[in-house]
Amino acid sequence: MAFFKKLFKAGKRNSDWKTEDADGRRQALQAFRSDNERLEFIRHESSKELRQLALSLIEGDAALDALLSFSDDAIRKEARARLLSNLMPGNDLNRISDTATLLRIAALTDDNDLRLSAVGKINDEQERLTIATTHAVAKVRAAAAEGIQQPALLQALAEHAQSKDKTLYRMAKEKLAALKAVQEEQADRIKAAQHLLSQLHYLNKVGYHPEFNGKLQIIRQQWPQVQAAASAQDHADFSAALVQAEAVLNSHQEEEARQQQAQAAASKAQDEQKALSESLTALQQDALTLTPDALQQQLKDLESRWHHTFAHHKPAEAVARAFENGLQQLFGLQSALQQSNASETSARALLTETLPETADALRKQQAAVRQILNAIRWPEAVSRPDWLSALDERAHALQERLAAFGSQAESRLKDIATDLKAFEQSLTEGHLKEAGRLSQRIQNALRQVEQKQSAALQREYRALTARLQDMRDWAGFATQPKKAALAEAMEALVGSALSPDVLADKIHAMQDEWKTLNTGHGDAELWERFKAAADKAYEPCRAYFAELGELRERNLALRNALISELDQYEAFMDWTQADWKVVQRTLDTARDTFRAYSPVDRHSHKETHTRFSDVCDRIYAHIRAEQDNNLNLKQSIVNQAAELAQAGDLSNAADRVKTLQANWKAVGITQRGPDQKLWQQFREHCDAVFARLNESRNARKAEIDELVTQAEGIVAQATALLNADAGDAGHQLSELNQAFAALTLPKGAHQRLSQQLKAVAGELRNRREAEQKVARQQSWQGLIARLDALAAGDDAWQSANALPLPEGYQQSLFDAARADFASRTDNSTANDLCILMEIVADAATADSDRARRMELQVQRLADGLGKGLTTEQERIALTERWLSEGTPALQARFISAVKASF
Repeated sequence: MAFFKKLFKAGKRNSDWKTEDADGRRQALQAFRSDNERLEFIRHESSKELRQLALSLIEGDAALDALLSFSDDAIRKEARARLLSNLMPGNDLNRISDTATLLRIAALTDDNDLRLSAVGKINDEQERLTIATTHAVAKVRAAAAEGIQQPALLQALAEHAQSKDKTLYRMAKEKLAALKAVQEEQADRIKAAQHLLSQLHYLNKVGYHPEFNGKLQIIRQQWPQVQAAASAQDHADFSAALVQAEAVLNSHQEEEARQQQAQAAASKAQDEQKALSESLTALQQDALTLTPDALQQQLKDLESRWHHTFAHHKPAEAVARAFENGLQQLFGLQSALQQSNASETSARALLTETLPETADALRKQQAAVRQILNAIRWPEAVSRPDWLSALDERAHALQERLAAFGSQAESRLKDIATDLKAFEQSLTEGHLKEAGRLSQRIQNALRQVEQKQSAALQREYRALTARLQDMRDWAGFATQPKKAALAEAMEALVGSALSPDVLADKIHAMQDEWKTLNTGHGDAELWERFKAAADKAYEPCRAYFAELGELRERNLALRNALISELDQYEAFMDWTQADWKVVQRTLDTARDTFRAYSPVDRHSHKETHTRFSDVCDRIYAHIRAEQDNNLNLKQSIVNQAAELAQAGDLSNAADRVKTLQANWKAVGITQRGPDQKLWQQFREHCDAVFARLNESRNARKAEIDELVTQAEGIVAQATALLNADAGDAGHQLSELNQAFAALTLPKGAHQRLSQQLKAVAGELRNRREAEQKVARQQSWQGLIARLDALAAGDDAWQSANALPLPEGYQQSLFDAARADFASRTDNSTANDLCILMEIVADAATADSDRARRMELQVQRLADGLGKGLTTEQERIALTERWLSEGTPALQARFISAVKASF
């Protein structure tokens, strides 16, 4: 019973609100317990106040959602406000992260800023894509699209919006272009980083050259701009390569500093050499005013300083030769001055003597004169002292006198031979007086001839003279006075100013003469006297020859030491790693040094010269072996170049020739003659390769030029298609593209001409699209004309039907609509269809319908309307609904929206 009572009570309550009494309806409203009852009340209540009261009592969001499509604008606004308040407590959007809620808020609010903020908080880019492609509000779609960054989603957005939403399409394309630009920029940076790294590696590989530092600085400056794009390995490789490049640069800078120091030293040495040359010239002018010792000291100082400068600068050969010649001339002058000072007294003494009458005396005086002249060796370019010129004249006079004696020698020799026979005959007969007279005459005659010519006669004369002397000794013991005279002559040599070698010759001659005298009574005392004088006179000679012997011993020791050093040098040198230029200089210096170690004993000279020659020959054998080996290497290079001169691959041959040229320079020492011959052959082969390469390049260039000309002709034909019929142009352009693709062109020409072909293709495509657009516009004219003529007369209707109808539209629907279209009255559905078409066209809606437009947009979003449909499909669907539900009063508005959707 309670159930029936409750049921009847509820039925009574539900019926109370239908009464005409407002208070009764109010009371009934207060008794409602469900939102459905309140919704029903609102739909049928005529009082705004009671509707607002009923709305304020609604508790659930579902009922509020239902009121969003209510006809009363105030109710719809209040329902949206209530829903927004429920969805966004405290109007704080920051607390909301749920995508569905944010999307709901964006659909409900009239506040554009709130709508955009709500969409902006949606982080899921896939959801944003859904909103951007389905939402009815353009600004919401744009706000959703703003947050899409993934390339795939942007591409999907662009494909969807291409023919529906120009703003979204442009936004998607710009973002894709920006992403592509960023990717390309990143790729370019990676490529640039790798390029810089490869450049740095190449710098290190090539080594230092004039552009090394500049290129390294450019690489250093450019690397920070691209290093962010480089990989960790590239960073490590770059750092290592940079360290290596800096090491190369530092090494060069050190070498450059060393060279600058060497150049400065060379310049200083060159200046000093110039000053030394000037000093030598000045010394040549003042040499005669200096003492020999002072001149010698200055010359040695000049020589030492000159040779010291050679370590830093080697002067020109002519300059060095001139200085050395001038220096040697002055050394010669100094030696001549020194000898002239020592010999002037004896020379003047000789000049006071008259010319001897005998040949022997002439020869002795000539020998003395020659000894002085040879010792002095006065330079020809320097004026001689008067006494030296007089001595020269005496030498000529002595030579002339001896020559005169020589012309009379034959007759004198005959006379001497005759006198010798008479001399012997007188001795045999015992005529001592006659024999003495003949002896004196023969002796005088012998003096008038040269000793060599009269050697036999002199021996015979000495034998006869000895017989005469014996006969005289026996006759009067005449030997004692002769020996006493020899002793006196020997005593006279003690303290003599003669040079030690001349003095020694005189002492030896007297000793030989003493030996020719017969020994007699009382000779012991004279012998002791003679010997004591000889020993005392020989003292200066002994010191001289002792010093000469020491010098020879020193030179011999130096020669032996030099030979020993060369033996060790030859034995312990690693000849596989030898610096052959240094070896050659060492050998040349050793030869000069060996010659400087003179004099030595004749026997020692022969022995050391043989040993020195042997070790030099062994060293030179290594040099010659290296030269022969290097000649073989160069011959091999020449043979390879000859083969390359006939090679088919000229580019590779040219590269290999360049390598061979570098190898040629790397080969060490060779003999100049054979090396020059091989060089001429090598150069001819290299020239032949490069000549053939140039010919090949010229031929290839001509071939490429011909291909480029053909390609340009194809492009010209393609350009001419712009003036031809568009229908045939596409096929002809395809054939031209195939012909162009068959040509092998250089990269630059291919890019340039292919761009021109693409431009032609783009222009033809634009023409086709324009024609297609015109065709579509014509077909759209058929649609617009039919819609416009639905309520028109028959003539207008027939004219409209004469135009083609776009694909997808059914003529039967137009015919059916025309039957009753003119009699239709206004209704809310027709107004909604106009708004929906304006939404599809993204066209403006009247202010009075903006709220309804929002409702329809929300409804479309909630129902998923338009999802997956193209603009054309939506246009067809709305048109079909219009044909069944449209009205004449709204016909113009609907047609305007249809036009805007195209």
